[in-house]
Amino acid sequence: MKDHAYLRWMSENTPTKWCNDSAKMDELEAALASGAVGCTSNPPLTYETLTATPELFEYGLDAIRAARPGDQRAVACIGVVVRHIAARLTDIYESSRGEYGYIRAQVQPSLSGDADAMLKMGLLFASWAPNIKVKIPGTKAGIWVLEELAARGIPTNPTVCVTVSQMTAAAEAHERGAARARAAGIAPVPSTSAIVMGRLQDYLKALNEERGTGLPVGDLEWAALAVAKRCCRLFEERGYRQIVMPAAFRCAMQVSELAGARAEMTIHPKIQDAVIEADAAGKLARGSNIGNAVDEDAVERVRRALPEYALAYEENALSPDEFDRYGATQMTLRGFDVTGWQKLRTL
Repeated sequence: MKDHAYLRWMSENTPTKWCNDSAKMDELEAALASGAVGCTSNPPLTYETLTATPELFEYGLDAIRAARPGDQRAVACIGVVVRHIAARLTDIYESSRGEYGYIRAQVQPSLSGDADAMLKMGLLFASWAPNIKVKIPGTKAGIWVLEELAARGIPTNPTVCVTVSQMTAAAEAHERGAARARAAGIAPVPSTSAIVMGRLQDYLKALNEERGTGLPVGDLEWAALAVAKRCCRLFEERGYRQIVMPAAFRCAMQVSELAGARAEMTIHPKIQDAVIEADAAGKLARGSNIGNAVDEDAVERVRRALPEYALAYEENALSPDEFDRYGATQMTLRGFDVTGWQKLRTL
């Protein structure tokens, strides 16, 4: 089993926690042994684990076969994997009194503009186990759903957030929902909000290549990281209950530069391996690095070359009406649908 020494150190010595960004059980077990406190799933990750290790889910395959091909089949697939992992994480959930030990389950990506449909699916997912955080996209409709779920005492995980504007809108929605829950005699529940900085970086990379602006990968890595750092700072300053969940890392440096934040990272095994390699080479500083300055020259080069970057970095640069149209949001939702949900529909 892999020794995630750096990540274990981070979880034991800083406020930063981490989750396994994979639904494969062997990878989850390795992460839990090194201090991980939960797991992230999405449609592509669900498809991956069901096709890689179907023998682990034999008990649930009848339910999948019984579901008609289509969205019903996709939901059945997600249910089998999510319930299985929720049971595995129950001890962590109970020992932490509901703070940790969650599996994240994402609603259908193509419903991102349909608030009622997302709410209905979110309520279904939440009914499967108490330690499920429902993943709702940071779209205009999604922000409304996030408040509604919080008001009903259902743990959430805003996702497909690629801008500071989306992150703060999701945090404010959770605050409103938690206040409504308390007024109704419901105990507020945890929420982690994913700033999927790697998806933003992928979008900037596509623009860079399309326009031939010549920005190096390192500049794009720093630009995406700067957005995540800004989210961590704003959440801390404002005392939001919601926890920032840095996601979709593209290099080990992005992990170490966020260490020390009040955050719960979700880290894919490929990046976990990159962290192990970088740590062995002495490239990762073991300290609270969240306060370190970003490479301002790199960020400024990206800002000058790609005007779309400012829309991600500046707070209130996008209104909720514009969340759905932002390029990185569209690219991310399309990716989750094509590489995950559509495959699950006919599995």
